[in-house]
Amino acid sequence: MYNGAIARGLFIAIAHAGLAAFILWSIFAPEGNTLRGLITLVPLLSLYIFNLWDSHHAAKRGITLDEFSPLTYQSSDPWYPVFLSQVLPGLGHLFLQKAAIGGTLLILGILTAYLANFNPALLPLTAMIWAIGCGLVYRSAPSRTRQWGWLGLLLAAIMVTRFAVSSIPVVVPRQVVQCIVPSESMLPTLEVRDRIFVRPRPLKQPLSVGDIIVFSNPERTPIEQAGSLYNLMVKRVIALPGQQVEIRLGQVWIDGTPLVEPYSQEPILYQWGPKTVPDGHLFVLGDNRNNSRDSHVWGFLPRPHVIGNAYKIYWPPQRVRPLP
Repeated sequence: MYNGAIARGLFIAIAHAGLAAFILWSIFAPEGNTLRGLITLVPLLSLYIFNLWDSHHAAKRGITLDEFSPLTYQSSDPWYPVFLSQVLPGLGHLFLQKAAIGGTLLILGILTAYLANFNPALLPLTAMIWAIGCGLVYRSAPSRTRQWGWLGLLLAAIMVTRFAVSSIPVVVPRQVVQCIVPSESMLPTLEVRDRIFVRPRPLKQPLSVGDIIVFSNPERTPIEQAGSLYNLMVKRVIALPGQQVEIRLGQVWIDGTPLVEPYSQEPILYQWGPKTVPDGHLFVLGDNRNNSRDSHVWGFLPRPHVIGNAYKIYWPPQRVRPLP
C-alpha cells in the first residue's frame, strides 16, 4: 500500500484476516471442521510468501542494480530498508552498513521474542522493538522526501499485528484445554484416543446436569493439586449439590424421578444410593455405565477438581463434532 498499490494491498490484508479468522473458527469453534482449518493454513502461508515476494519487488522498484547493492545504496526511496526491518528488526540497518545499531536491534528482537515464550508480559516489548527498528531505519535511509503519515500507519500496523500473532500461543491455552480420552468409559459418546477441546470453567461458574466435564482424578490427585492437567478423566454430570441420587432398576433416579439419558445404551447392572450430593461436590458417571470407574465407585467429585466442559471432538477428522 505505501508503494501505491492500494487495491492490491487492501486485497492482501483482507484475505490474510479472512483466512486467519476462518482457520481459528474451524479449529476452535464447536461447529468448525478442524481438518478444513488446518488445510487452510496452506493458502494462508502461500499468500504470506507471495506478499513478501511482491512487497520486495515493489519496495525496490526503480532502484538500479548498482543502487540495490548494500555497498552502494543511494536510492532516494527509503522503503526497502524499512521492508527488511519489518521482516526482522535490524536487517534494514545492516543493509545500510550500520552494523552496531543493526546488530543490537537484531539481538534484542530475537532475544525478547524467545523470552516472551516464558514471560508473556514481554510480548508488547517485542512488537515495539520491531516498530522502533522500522522507524529508525526510515530516518537513517537516504531520501529526498519523508512520508511520515505512511510511516506512522505502518508502525501502528506492525505493533498491532505482531502483538496479535505472538499472543495466540499465550491466549489460546487460557481459553481452551486439550485432552485425550483415556478409556472406554464414555462410549458411545467418546471413543478411546478421541482428542477433545475443553472450555475452562471458573470454580464459581455453575455446571448443569448432562454436561461432559474433564477433571483431575480424585483418587490419584491430592486436593492441593486439584484441577491440575494430570491424571485427567472425562465423565458426565448426573447430579448437582443438594440433589438426591439413586441407581436402581437399571437406571438413574434424581430426587425420585428417572433421569432421561438418550446417550446411555445399556441398563445399569448395579445398585447405588440413595444419597444426597453434598455442597461443593458433583455426582458424575461415564456413559458406558457398566464399564466406568466413576462416582459410584469412588464417591462424589469435589468441585475444585473440575477443569471445565468438553465442547468439541477436534480429532480424528472423521470424529470431529460438537459435544452437547
